[in-house]
This record gives sequence, C-alpha cells and structure tokens, in this order.
Amino acid sequence: MANKSIDIIVFGATGFTGKCAVKNLAILTKDKYCDMTWGIAGRSLNKLQSLKKELSDSGLAVENISIFESDIEDRQSLKKALLLARVIINCTGPNTTLSPPIVEACIECGTHYVDISAEMFHILSLYQRYNKAAEDKSTLIIPSCGFAAIPSETGMIYLERQFKGTLHTVECYVELLLPKRTYVPGRALIHNGTWTSLVYVLEYFKDYLTLWKELFPKPVEPVPEEMQKSFFHRHNGRCWFPYPGTDNDLVNMSQRYLHNKNQKKPVHFGAYTTVPLFFHWIVIAAIYLYYYLSYFKFFRNWLINCPRLFTLGYASKKGPTDRTRKDTKFEFVLNGKGWELDGKMESRPTKTMSVKVSGNDPGYDATSIAIIMSAITILRESSNMPKGGVVMPGAAFYRTDIVDRLMHEGYSYEILKEVEDL
Repeated sequence: MANKSIDIIVFGATGFTGKCAVKNLAILTKDKYCDMTWGIAGRSLNKLQSLKKELSDSGLAVENISIFESDIEDRQSLKKALLLARVIINCTGPNTTLSPPIVEACIECGTHYVDISAEMFHILSLYQRYNKAAEDKSTLIIPSCGFAAIPSETGMIYLERQFKGTLHTVECYVELLLPKRTYVPGRALIHNGTWTSLVYVLEYFKDYLTLWKELFPKPVEPVPEEMQKSFFHRHNGRCWFPYPGTDNDLVNMSQRYLHNKNQKKPVHFGAYTTVPLFFHWIVIAAIYLYYYLSYFKFFRNWLINCPRLFTLGYASKKGPTDRTRKDTKFEFVLNGKGWELDGKMESRPTKTMSVKVSGNDPGYDATSIAIIMSAITILRESSNMPKGGVVMPGAAFYRTDIVDRLMHEGYSYEILKEVEDL
C-alpha cells in the first residue's frame, strides 16, 4: 500500500449513515487524527459536493478532502478511488446487492475494506467467495464493523483480557433503552435504509441457513448444556429471548478463526434481549408474519416502499430526529464463566466475571464511530492483525487496541463483578 495517497475513503457518503460517518470523520481528523487523509465517494457528484459544502458551512475543515464519483456498475470509477485508498469504509446498502462489486475491486486493488452490514447471508457469501482471494492478496475484508457486531465482539475482547484465565462460556444480555415517548407509535427509530436491509435479511434468511450449514456443518466443541436455553427464559426477574442480530454467528466465526489459526480454546457465546412485556407478542408475531410474507416479491416491495405503514412509524425515509438518537442508549452485559490460568478445565468452571459495554445512538452515531475506529485500527495496527482474508471483527481486532480507541470516543467498558471459586 506504499503508493496509496489517501488513508480512508467513505463509500455511500451521502446516505443517512454515510453522512453520520463523514461528519464524525471530519471531527476526528480536525484535531486527534489530523495527519490522516480521507475522501468521500458516491454515485452523485452533486450530492457529494453539497455534502462537502454542508460540512464546511458547519465549521469543519473539509476543503482538502477528495471527492470521487463512483458507481458499482462502473468498474473503472470504482478502481479510480480504490487504487488511491488504503482503507474503504462502505456505508452503502443493502449490502447483499451493492457490496460484492466493491469487495471484489478492493481485493484487486489491494485496498482493505470495512462495512456496517447486519445481513448474515451477505457476510457468509463474502467469506465463501472472497476469503481465499483476499488472503492471497494480503487484503483484509472485515464486514459488520458497526453496531451489529462491534459492541459484542469488542466486549468479548475486553472480557477475555480482564478475565485473566480461560474463558469458557459467555451469556450476553442486550438491551436497547428507548426514550419513553417512542413507546407511542409514530416516532421514527430507524431510517428507511436500515429497514430495507432488514427486509433483505428476511428475503435471504433460508439461503443464509443453508449456507451456514454448508460452511460450518458442526460446532468446534459440543455446546455446553447451560447454553442450551428455551426460547424464553428468566434472568434477573425478567423474560429474555434470543437476540435477533448477527452477534451469535459473528462471534462464532471469530472464535472458529482464533481456534483454527491460533489454537485458542473457543468460547461459547449466546446473546439474548428483552422488550417491555406488552411488546413481546407484537414484535415476535410481526417478525414471523413478515418473514413468511416476504417470500412474495410484491410484499417485499411494499415493505421497502411503505416503511411507516409496516413499522407503525418506527421506520421512515427521514429517519429518527437528533433528539431521539441522542436519547436512545444501549447496554451489552456479558456474563463470562471459566477457569483461572492454572485451573483444571475438566472440572466445572470456578470463576465468573461480568462486564458491560454501553453507549448512545446505536444505529447511527455508535455505528459510525465503530467503523471509523475499525478503519483507523487497520491503518495503525496492521502488524497486530491477520494479513488478509474475510475475517470477522472479533478475530481481526483480537490483538489490537480498538477497545481503547472506542472508549475515547463515547463507548463505555466496565467490570461489573468478578467471582472466583464458585
């Protein structure tokens, strides 16, 4: 990458999440990372120029950032940007359809890649199609570097470092703390782009299950009995159910990678969530109903084109207000069990530790900070990372200081309790 003159280029810069990432990148490079060079890319030159002017008018120094008019259907316009960039931040979506040409061009140009995908079929497809090529070209392709994986994956890194022993199981309890005013339908919590990606998750869900079984037909180790919970279970006096995100699969893939490459004992992971009790049946019933109806193309189009109707106003083309974003918080509590460094792993676990990862605005600000810190970590600590391949965040950043970087930019990591000799 010696001939590359731009550290980071943000693709999809004019989208809702892209704008958030660009704004945060402009703020970070104003003082703390002022030695970094960066640029923005998208399909519309007019929109890119308007975005640059908007940032400049708000007092951010963006006069010297580069602009690239790039379209995934125009390979040459893609390569023009990629040949100059060391790392690409991909904020386009849905990833299942838009990202593969960018990934393919990144590998060809030797440009590292991060995205914010929460589309598991897309992530598995990247691994299946491009892992070997990316390894051969010493190019890192790291999907899901936003809220869909970074809190749980970096929480695992933090927990394992603080545990100072052999971690065996982790039960992760995820809670989104929404402002009470949003309990009444009509106040948007997510942008239509995020909702569209969720529709694609439903459309490709069966394909994802088939591909997972093809790639990973059996677990590395038998799943401990304590991790085999019923759909609903009680914890701390509340009812929890499996977290419907990508966290379980991504942590699983990271643990497989670390086991295969480093002979590290894999950690068994399970994520769960809860919602106010009166929402349980509404939310779960809606997910199942939309899943079955999404087999029909006309219904998928309705879901995408009428987000407010099918989400009771919780998704919209304008997205959430700044106030709602600021007041929305998240908490990941990771409860780990294992042994001391000299403990006998044939016996039951003798040590526990709980840590919490928390922050604000999970869908957008926390996501944009996460992907920026992921890109900066590649730039600053490539010697501590895999040389190339399609690698999940927990494995890619396992030996880096990404937790410290995130802690300095609004993420909170703390030890809740530690118990030995159970």
